[in-house]
Amino acid sequence: MRASDQTVGAVASVTVVDAYASEPVTVDVGAIYLTIGNDGEVADTLVSASTPLAEMVHLHRMTGIGGARMRVQEVAAVPARGQLRLRPGGQHLMMMNLSSRPTAGDTIDLTLEFRHAGTVHIRVPVVSYLDVSERAAVGTPDGTQ
Repeated sequence: MRASDQTVGAVASVTVVDAYASEPVTVDVGAIYLTIGNDGEVADTLVSASTPLAEMVHLHRMTGIGGARMRVQEVAAVPARGQLRLRPGGQHLMMMNLSSRPTAGDTIDLTLEFRHAGTVHIRVPVVSYLDVSERAAVGTPDGTQ
């Protein structure tokens, strides 16, 4: 079963699906993509993320023409009865100063902290850079970007 076909983490009204990490080119940085759903009546906020694999994890947003620049975001809103999608070319989690370079087939332990839902622990599969490019070109299995 692919990660996109299953819930990989859930707390209260927050669920995390379609989580995957791009196989990093170097041990400096790596990206994680996922979708956070909120079935609750109250909006929530992703306030931080961490993994033992990286010194720090930042929420980034691609900006400029063609997503030429990345800007750090402090938090990200997860609307009530809505979703926050972190995708290639848009918002994503950036792992900084990796302790080792994960390869396709590995998994990464990731902890997400939400203002209301609290802590969600998930295991994120690492996929090849080519697989990430294909996912970005066609969107998620449900046809969304």
